[in-house]
Amino acid sequence: MPRAFDITAVTDSIRLNAAGQGEVAYTVSNALRAPVRARASVVPGPGAKAEWFSIGGDAERDFAPDGTQQLTVQVRVPPGTPPGRLTFHLLVVDVTTPDENYAEGPSTGFEVVAAPLPKKPFPWLLVALAAGVVLILGTVIGIIATRDGEEAPKVGEPCPEGTCDKGLTCTGADGGVCLVERGQPCDGGTQCLTGFCDRQGKCELALGQTCTGDESCPGPLKCTPVLGSRLCLLRPGQECGSDRDCSSFFCTPEGRCNRDDGRCETNEQCRSPSQCGPTKLCQLPNGERCTGNEVCLSGFCSNTCQVAPVASSCPAPCPLYSVCRSGVCVIIRDHRINESVLMGSSQTLQGIQQLQIQQNIQP
Repeated sequence: MPRAFDITAVTDSIRLNAAGQGEVAYTVSNALRAPVRARASVVPGPGAKAEWFSIGGDAERDFAPDGTQQLTVQVRVPPGTPPGRLTFHLLVVDVTTPDENYAEGPSTGFEVVAAPLPKKPFPWLLVALAAGVVLILGTVIGIIATRDGEEAPKVGEPCPEGTCDKGLTCTGADGGVCLVERGQPCDGGTQCLTGFCDRQGKCELALGQTCTGDESCPGPLKCTPVLGSRLCLLRPGQECGSDRDCSSFFCTPEGRCNRDDGRCETNEQCRSPSQCGPTKLCQLPNGERCTGNEVCLSGFCSNTCQVAPVASSCPAPCPLYSVCRSGVCVIIRDHRINESVLMGSSQTLQGIQQLQIQQNIQP
């Protein structure tokens, strides 16, 4: 029987916050090659309960042939739940023929952490009745002084003094939870300071993963529209290794992601072959391949940027951050100019496509 749906998840493990809440995004694609109304539900793993899970938005949706939609599963674990690692997965069925056309998504894990035990009250009464108060206080001070030799907190354990075992970092300077540092081995994203454990079992950024919004991209990442999808890419100002890593698609020679609003002050802020135009936008000169009128300095695109016909020209120069389109000055506020650099750089285009392919590979 052919598969009915393709289901992929942003991550194989999510991290719950202090209130026991978290969420994960899924991409669901219709593989039936026909219109279908589908229903999504969450299947809890051993030890988990169905009432802990909910689906953001409508659980039943209409899919076009080969259509793709984003679903978000929200997790709310009640206080007092025994600690341990639990799992669940997404089930999508054809409403008309649920027993014949269905698909199960990959397993997603989450860690339930035990609440810190309350501190016991200091036994003032016993101290008051004990003999040799001065001797006892001196002993207590000596014990406290030797605490540096005790074993440091492990992964997932509270770190009230802000210190953790080797390879771990405390989530807060004044106390928090010990999590695995970037580049260190992990067993699920809940252990990672980055919030994501990659397919090689190391804590890394969720770079190149599909997303539904900025909340789906932990760390210094943002959800960026690109090539008909949305990927977690580095925010402006972050350290980068290549153009494909950045939401602006431009890693400067200094190794920092360029601004991603398409605006500029000088040509150095524009990804070649684009140039900083009179209205302070990075646009393409004549002869360069283009995706729309707004990406051209001339304001006219016909496969390549060309001199605009008289009928398409504006009667006066356009104000800053705008383009002349069909004789009207239009303010540009989206990613269309940034995405146009992909057409002018095959290396960047191939890099983005590699990120998309990598995030679709099943572990």
